[in-house]
Amino acid sequence: MEKQVKIVDEVLCISASCAAELFGVHRNTLAQWVKLGMPKAGNGWYPLKSCFDWVMEYRLGANEDDEDGEPKTDAAKKLHHEAKLKEEQAEAAKLKNAVAKGEYIKREEVVSELQRFFTTLKRSMTGYSRRVAMEVAPYVDPETVRQIEQNIADTTGAVLEQMSVRGVYYAKKGKK
Repeated sequence: MEKQVKIVDEVLCISASCAAELFGVHRNTLAQWVKLGMPKAGNGWYPLKSCFDWVMEYRLGANEDDEDGEPKTDAAKKLHHEAKLKEEQAEAAKLKNAVAKGEYIKREEVVSELQRFFTTLKRSMTGYSRRVAMEVAPYVDPETVRQIEQNIADTTGAVLEQMSVRGVYYAKKGKK
C-alpha cells in the first residue's frame, strides 16, 4: 500500500497502477486522459481528489449532451467524434472486404448487363405479336388477325413504356 499512495506537495496522490485499477481502465488510457486534461502530480502519480473529480466530469460529460445533441465537454466531444470516426472506418473496412470477396459487382458491369438484357427483352416482346398473329391466321379472317396483332403490339408497347418509366406495369381493368 505504501508504494501506491504518497503525499506530493501536501496532496494525497496515488500511483498509476492504483489509478488505473480505481477507474477501471488501462494505464495507457490514463496517459490519454492526461493529454485531455486530467491532473497529474508527477511521473506516475496522480492527485486522488482532482483526478476523481476530473474523471467524473469527463465520464458524465461524455453521457450528457447539449441542446444540439453534442457532448458538453471538449474531452467528451473528442471522444464522441473519435468513436464516430472508428465506426465509419469499420464500415469502410467491411465494404472493402466485401468487395474483395466478390460480394459486390462493379456498377459499370451491372449497367452493361442490364442494358443488354433489356434490349433483348424489348426485341423479343415487340416481335411476338407478329408470331401470335401468324399462329391464329388460319383460323380467323385477315381483319381479325390484324386486330389481334395490333392489340398485342399496343399492350406490349404500354407494358414496356410503363416499366421503363415507373418500373412496374399496372394492367388496365377490362370491360366485363
